[in-house]
Order: sequence, then structure tokens, then C-alpha cells
Amino acid sequence: MIGAPRAHLPARPTWRCRRCGQPWPCGDARAALAVEYRGARPALAVYLACALADALEDLYRLGVDTSGAHAQFLGWLRARSGPAAE
Repeated sequence: MIGAPRAHLPARPTWRCRRCGQPWPCGDARAALAVEYRGARPALAVYLACALADALEDLYRLGVDTSGAHAQFLGWLRARSGPAAE
């Protein structure tokens, strides 16, 4: 029997995708999160900010450079334009 494909979730403490090995959130994780949080963009931002805080703590302990962490976790969220963004 073939199991369901594993989701693109982070492997702690390295914060690499368990499925593809890319820094998390990888492209597939971003796509899945965008679908899961459709219509709840602020909740997605809060979720990712909390994950970023956890990642910074883990990566600091490992001695990993975290200078690009903010861009990796939150940089892909585009600000909306127009009245709905205000």
C-alpha cells in the first residue's frame, strides 16, 4: 500500500522541509499555506511570525546564520494594495 505523500513541514531544529530538504517554508509549503489560510492573511502572518521566532531560537543554538530568516518566513507575503489593505 502506498501512503499519502508527506506534507512540506519543517524539520526542527534545522528548519528544512521534511519532504524536499529546502529551507522552510519551501515553495510547496508556501503554496499550501496560501490555500489553507485563504481569506485569513493576518492569521497566516501571525503563524509565520511565531514559526520565525521558533526558528531563530533553534538556528541560533545551532550557530546558523539567521540573517535571511525574516525574508524566508515573511518576505514572500505580499502587502495588499487598495482599501482592503488598510
